[in-house]
Amino acid sequence: MTSTNTRPATLAGTWYPGNPAVLADEIRRFTDDADPARLPAGRPVVLLAPHAGYAYSGPTAGRGWGLLAGFDYDRVFVLAPNHRHPLRGVSFPDVDAYATPLGEVPIDRDACDCLADCAAFECDPAAHTFEHAVEIQLPFLQTVLDRTTPIVPLLVPRLTGEQRFAAAASLGAFVDGRSLFVISTDLTHYGADYGYVPFCNEIPENLRLLDMGALDAVAAWDAAGLLDYGRETGITMCGLEAAALVLSLPWSDRPRTALVDYTRSGDRDGDYSFSVSYAALVGCLEQTP
Repeated sequence: MTSTNTRPATLAGTWYPGNPAVLADEIRRFTDDADPARLPAGRPVVLLAPHAGYAYSGPTAGRGWGLLAGFDYDRVFVLAPNHRHPLRGVSFPDVDAYATPLGEVPIDRDACDCLADCAAFECDPAAHTFEHAVEIQLPFLQTVLDRTTPIVPLLVPRLTGEQRFAAAASLGAFVDGRSLFVISTDLTHYGADYGYVPFCNEIPENLRLLDMGALDAVAAWDAAGLLDYGRETGITMCGLEAAALVLSLPWSDRPRTALVDYTRSGDRDGDYSFSVSYAALVGCLEQTP
């Protein structure tokens, strides 16, 4: 039963299966396809994963999430774009848990309270009500990690440099290797319906080049480079600001990164006139005693 202060699942039965047994089987099928040989040395602290319906991005997300099996965390920050609701700063929710067909995921209210002391953060409940980019990650978390692991959902709008610096400083208290930072993002949204047609020829090849430019900046841990690339290309990477914030955190060392999967919705049927790109990327820090 869902408690009264729990955000209910809004995607179950549409973006992913609503039946718990079917959902669990599907997640296991996706995560079982992860290749442990792709995981960099060390402890995973960052995961970039897509947030489309599972029919499109589930296999790619699973190849990333599956690499986290066997690790434990004090909390998981899920940084995502705000697709529907305008925000002035990074927003956390006012609920105590998020629900999926697999059960409830608790919110780390203490972490939210800590962030609330920074002016770059705000609590805007309306922004979280129908935002899919956090919820879509949770069945993976519930399957791969301990189901009692709390989350900190953060919706990241376009930030000023001052806001990004302040938010990164506040989040810096959690970059001790005991927290996982999930960047929930899709890559290029290509096509007239998205208002983004930067090229009309050799679309699959050009999409790959465009997406890899953004992923290269992430892999290089170059927040400024990623932001510049976004301005120069106009790439419709919805979680670019979320990624830039994670790259801006005061890490003790630059995490080792690996791109573990890259796909496009156009790969399914060969029609790239309306296509969204997906990637899974993992960042690891050297293990400490």
